[in-house]
Amino acid sequence: MCAAAAMTLWMKPLHADGLEGRFEVRSADLQLKDGVYHLNAHMDLPVSDAVRRGLAEGVPLTIELDLDIERVRQLLPNSRVAELTQRYHLQYNAVSARYILRNDNSGQQQSLSDIDSALEQLSEVRSLPVLDKALMSANRRYEASVRAKVDYGSVPFSLRVVMFWVNEWHRESDWYTWMLQP
Repeated sequence: MCAAAAMTLWMKPLHADGLEGRFEVRSADLQLKDGVYHLNAHMDLPVSDAVRRGLAEGVPLTIELDLDIERVRQLLPNSRVAELTQRYHLQYNAVSARYILRNDNSGQQQSLSDIDSALEQLSEVRSLPVLDKALMSANRRYEASVRAKVDYGSVPFSLRVVMFWVNEWHRESDWYTWMLQP
C-alpha cells in the first residue's frame, strides 16, 4: 500500500504535494498544576489533498514538538533548565477504518473516525506535563520556546527517497517564545 502512495506522490507535480500554507505554533503557555508545569499549545497544520490521500493510503504523519526552557541571565548566556521533544504519530488503520493518533512518548493513543478530527486533535496539545516546579526559582525570569516539525523517520524508505526531493514535505515552524516568571 505504501508503494502505491509513493507512486502517487511521484507522479504528481512536486510543488503540489505536502503541507500547504503557514506551518506554525499559534499559541502556547505553561500552567502550574499540583507542582508541575503543563504545556498547552495550538498549531496550524495546513494539510494538502496529497497528504490527506497519503494518510488514507496508510502513510504515517509524525509531528515533533520541541520545548526549550531557559533561565534568562543578564551578563552570561541563558542556561537551559529543560528540553523536551514530544512526538505524535498519525496513521490510518485500514482494518478498523479509523485514524490512530499516538503519543510516542507516553504510548497513549486515540482512535478517531475521520481525518479532520484526527488533524484537529493533532494540532492541539493540552495539559502535557513538562517541568517540576522545584527546578525553577521564584525570583528568576525564564524564557520558554516551542516549535513543531514534521518528522519522516517513520515513513518507509521508498517514500523518504521521494520526499527528499520535495521541499514542501520538509516543514519546521519558527520558535514560538514567551517569558514566564514562576
